[in-house]
Amino acid sequence: MGIESGEGLDLIIRRKEWERQLGDGLFFWGIGQSLGENARDAAASIEEDMKVLFSPMSSKAKDIDVTPGDVFVWNSWIDSRGNTVPLPEHVLITSRADLPSGRRKSSHYALVCKSASRLGTGTELEVTAAYLRNFSSDKPLGASQVTAVVKNAEFAISGNVTKKYAVSFVATMEAPYSVQLCDPELLSPHDVQSIEEVSASGGVADWNLLVSRLRSKRKPEALVPFTLDLFGTDHGLAAAI
Repeated sequence: MGIESGEGLDLIIRRKEWERQLGDGLFFWGIGQSLGENARDAAASIEEDMKVLFSPMSSKAKDIDVTPGDVFVWNSWIDSRGNTVPLPEHVLITSRADLPSGRRKSSHYALVCKSASRLGTGTELEVTAAYLRNFSSDKPLGASQVTAVVKNAEFAISGNVTKKYAVSFVATMEAPYSVQLCDPELLSPHDVQSIEEVSASGGVADWNLLVSRLRSKRKPEALVPFTLDLFGTDHGLAAAI
């Protein structure tokens, strides 16, 4: 995890902690690529809750993330039946609006997470990527992978075992685990500035008001009624384990 949409990681974690508080532990973490069915399949293969580990990116952020230009806020996600479902009202997910090619983004993705503990307090955990394998392919992690569903494979070490990634915080993943986002709304420069200002100097109440204002700008046309029951039943290294 690192700079995204021109926003520093410290401010992102701060507002995600407010999101967690407002959602009784539930928060969404935006990611740039699809995990497909890997997260769901991995969760079904274990008896305990699946963990997601958040690690600060060790490499320099890309220019397009530092200076993204236009910024989207995402309002909905697509369920397994293809229905458009509004995100919970307390959730705010932003991303740059354009791809590196210059075309507008048509989709984005997010991890569905829950934590009873405060985010960003730090841990003593470290991740050694050389000890991990991609869950579905059993192949070593690629150099450009930022988010991956992995399994422990210390018996099949490959790569640099001295390079470790510090883990800032840990959460559990909630069904449906990872989602494809849709229904984006372009934020005005004033809105983007408001996100930065409230994240830097506001509080959870200020943040709640801002999220309500930003999310109310777009009302999806075709909606499936949202309840938390949907989730119960139906960049570094961010690893869902």
